[in-house]
Amino acid sequence: MKKSLLLFVLVVPLLEAAVAEAATYYVATNGKDAWSGKLAEPNAAGTDGPWATLVRARDAIRGLKAAGGLREPVTLFLRAGQYRLTEPLVLTPEDSGTAACPVTYAAQPGEQPVLSGGRVIQGWQPAEGGLWRAELPEVKAGKRDFRTLWVNGQGRLRPRLPKEGAYAIAGGATPDASAFRFRPGDFRPEWAGRDEIEVVVLQYWTEARLHIGKIDPAAQVVSFTGGSWRPLTWSMGYYVDNVREALGEPGQWYLDRKAGSLFYKPAPGETMDRVEVVAPALEHLVRLEGKPEAGALVEHVHFQGLHFAHAEWKLPAAGLACPQGELPVAAMFTAEGAAHCDIQECAFAHADSWAIELGRGCRENNVVGSTFDDLGAGGIKIGEASRMVVKGSGPTTKGLGFKRPEEEARGNIISDNVLRDGANSYYGGPAVWIGQSGGNTVSHNEVTGTWYFGISVGWNWGYGPNWTRDNIIERNHVHHIGNRLGSHSSIYTLGIQPGSVIRNNLVHHSPGYGVALDQASTGVLVENNVVHHQQAGGLHFNMQCLGNIVQNNVFALNGSAGQWTRYGDPPLTEDTNCNVLMQNIIYFRDARLLNEKKWQNYRMVIDDNVYYDASGKPVRPLGFSWDEWRTKGLGSDYHLDGSSVVADPLFVDPEHDDFRLKPESPALRLGFRPIDLSDVGPQRKK
Repeated sequence: MKKSLLLFVLVVPLLEAAVAEAATYYVATNGKDAWSGKLAEPNAAGTDGPWATLVRARDAIRGLKAAGGLREPVTLFLRAGQYRLTEPLVLTPEDSGTAACPVTYAAQPGEQPVLSGGRVIQGWQPAEGGLWRAELPEVKAGKRDFRTLWVNGQGRLRPRLPKEGAYAIAGGATPDASAFRFRPGDFRPEWAGRDEIEVVVLQYWTEARLHIGKIDPAAQVVSFTGGSWRPLTWSMGYYVDNVREALGEPGQWYLDRKAGSLFYKPAPGETMDRVEVVAPALEHLVRLEGKPEAGALVEHVHFQGLHFAHAEWKLPAAGLACPQGELPVAAMFTAEGAAHCDIQECAFAHADSWAIELGRGCRENNVVGSTFDDLGAGGIKIGEASRMVVKGSGPTTKGLGFKRPEEEARGNIISDNVLRDGANSYYGGPAVWIGQSGGNTVSHNEVTGTWYFGISVGWNWGYGPNWTRDNIIERNHVHHIGNRLGSHSSIYTLGIQPGSVIRNNLVHHSPGYGVALDQASTGVLVENNVVHHQQAGGLHFNMQCLGNIVQNNVFALNGSAGQWTRYGDPPLTEDTNCNVLMQNIIYFRDARLLNEKKWQNYRMVIDDNVYYDASGKPVRPLGFSWDEWRTKGLGSDYHLDGSSVVADPLFVDPEHDDFRLKPESPALRLGFRPIDLSDVGPQRKK
């Protein structure tokens, strides 16, 4: 045998064995980066064991790839404990796995590792007024700031005025998007220029969170360093957040930036020697940084069983005033140019931000079986917003946020998650948001808690360019959502999105609409959903949307103002707004069917529906008698509800929210198909 061949025969098996040994690594809070990372715990001699940091593990995997590539899957197990990150874990295309050999960052089975961007604050000393104080030199030096605090895992509030409710805006000022008049005594002259103070204006769909620029006591006008997207008077009032003079309620805290002093008043039962106080120090905990425009992606990297906590977002000097969705706010786990990556059975909590952003060029990624709690903004956002400019009283679209098809986010799956608490700082946040992105599936999730929107898809005003299409929203359980702004809708669309489907969802008990097809929504199929006890109504059509089909749904016992609605932006022409509403059941009690007095046109196909007012009153759409209503429609050859009936649909037990049909239901004779919701919501065992 030749020497070179002999060397090959001897060396290759040794390399393969080395790769096999290196396929599993460990990180632990008692580890050291100088060790091999191949042991789950330190050896008896203290000479080897797990690594201490994720960065060390990432670099070792890079070295493994450089030595010959991945020949089998690589798993990094994190042992239990808190990992206080000093920098985000940044993964680039060189950190990718392959379909056959993925790279997985996973919790050790049965253990709970927490990746935290927070710092524990210690050195507490008693202060006047029942307060405690901790000195933070890095804050005094201008090297650190934070707007969120957790005590024993619970978020704590900053002092505000008024202590409850909101002040009323006295009137507009010029310019009215960045100033308003206030009532006597509501603003103090010494607040001017104090950038730690935030004025939170509670607008519709969102809030403006602004810094004070100037205060004119004589004119009773306050102006801000930034503006809102609509006049500030278009609001439900405001409050002044983070005011030192209001500090004193149990559980409140205040950071004096100039002095570098943190003050806290313990909640009942708390003693400062037995609490853990954590403030965030990182905006991102994990960043996947691909370059989709160059075809360089982060691929086949998985995260399993990890907990992510304690992230911040720095409010810009101009404040925050987003038209809708709180999209400028960062996410604790953020990705661009990521493909075939999974986030499975993870937990996201305690952040003044979003949890996950799958941004530009993110394709065929999965977020599955995870939980989302205590978030400042939304839960999961996919894609990008269109570029918006403000003209007159509202926003208009001005081009896409990207130029190349490879930069589109598409084909992602959001499934079997529980999203139950968010939009706590930025009130317009949705649990799931999709924009300029197609082919995504949002299925089998439970959405509940303090979100303003449940699932929001589209985000494009007008009929301009839009890559949102073919998204599937199915078998989700969306219920009991809303915050201090209320809730706009549980499932929401905006803009053209052909091929998109909203089906087999259970939606109930929230302040807003159940399903809202807002301005320019086009090409959406809404079928086989059960929507009940929604305060604003079960279904909303904007007057400026068309080509949508709503069929085979149950809309039951929704708001007293109306069971469904058709209003908003006026039709583009007299002939627009032709939508289809067929084979639905609309059941209500002591309420109106429609909450408008009249429509601007009757360009709708409405037929084969079952209507019933369980109070026994006659059904009067828009105040018309049933016979008068049926003379309306597209023209002499088609009238509204020509084959529909007014009759009890014969639900099994509507008083206990059982909207299955009895065999003799009149809806079945009109072609209604029974809706099976037995597998709605998460199906994985938690």
